[in-house]
Amino acid sequence: MVSPPYYDERDDFGNSSSSRWGSRITNVLFHTQEGSGTAQSLADYLNNSGNGASYHRTIRDGVVVNVVPLNRASWSVLDANSYTINYCFAGSRASWSRDEWLEIEDDIKIACWLAVQDCAWAGIDTAVIAPPYEYRDGISDHRYVTDCLGIGTHTDVGRNFPWDVVRYWVDQYVNGGTAIAIINEIDAKADISPWLGKRITQGENITPDGVGRWAEFEHGYIYWSPATGAHPIPMSTFEKWAETGWERGPLGYPVTDHTELDSATGHGEVQGFHNGAIYRRFGKPGAYMHGEIRNRWNRSGFENGQLGWPVSDEIEFDGGTYQKFDNGTIYWPGRRSTVALLHDDGPGNPVADKD
Repeated sequence: MVSPPYYDERDDFGNSSSSRWGSRITNVLFHTQEGSGTAQSLADYLNNSGNGASYHRTIRDGVVVNVVPLNRASWSVLDANSYTINYCFAGSRASWSRDEWLEIEDDIKIACWLAVQDCAWAGIDTAVIAPPYEYRDGISDHRYVTDCLGIGTHTDVGRNFPWDVVRYWVDQYVNGGTAIAIINEIDAKADISPWLGKRITQGENITPDGVGRWAEFEHGYIYWSPATGAHPIPMSTFEKWAETGWERGPLGYPVTDHTELDSATGHGEVQGFHNGAIYRRFGKPGAYMHGEIRNRWNRSGFENGQLGWPVSDEIEFDGGTYQKFDNGTIYWPGRRSTVALLHDDGPGNPVADKD
């Protein structure tokens, strides 16, 4: 059995991504930065959507920053964005020698581990596609898109990239690593989460999408997926997540552990998911937040801002949505460019537009 490599994984999701439009994912691709950034500084650059580039993950010196959720397309390979998963080795160059690449073999091992997990998430083969390329599902690089798919002109990761090392570690992780991740990540998380109480599930159950695993405890659950790792969900948050359809709903899998919030406006908790977050003030139902309304609320100061805590989920209205808070309402007009409100003694009442 081969243990997974150690790495410091961070989520720093931004807006530099697009819909996959239902495309089937076919490849995990490696890239070079052609610069000297760290995993975090590169992520910061990519999260400025005005720069027009992004990758799903950046990797350097044992740090992995998740920049784009796997269910979204990064801006990496032109027309191939919708059906690929893309990693960038921060600080790397396509002109490197083999010896220079081998100096960061630990990062290559991490990339191989993550690629195996992401291939499992996407349901594709883990074949390593090195030069001379062949058209197929699997793990390759940006030059594969240029030479084999005929898209663009990039040639990274370069002719000296150690594909033999990639083949070795992918083989090790395919044949010995995946089962360890499924079992040990849930167990390890349970060991450091005594608040969960007694374990009810013996072993792990498979999620309905066939990708993840979960286990039930006295006071909550732990959910695991190859792309997100294992995260405990307290029962109170789990109830709201269940209302949205669990991992198959709009929120997707949890990407963070829950965090307790202690502010002047009240005490509560928040937990992040692939496509949003659940906020809950203690003693009140949880609320699901995402998209532009969540972004606007974040800019107002979260629960400490003038609006206070969310008191409803988004409510559909007239082609858009709105969400209620302690002290106000945020409207997202959707297909409308305006929102009409009737004045009264309380909050304004929206008026439906005419088609």
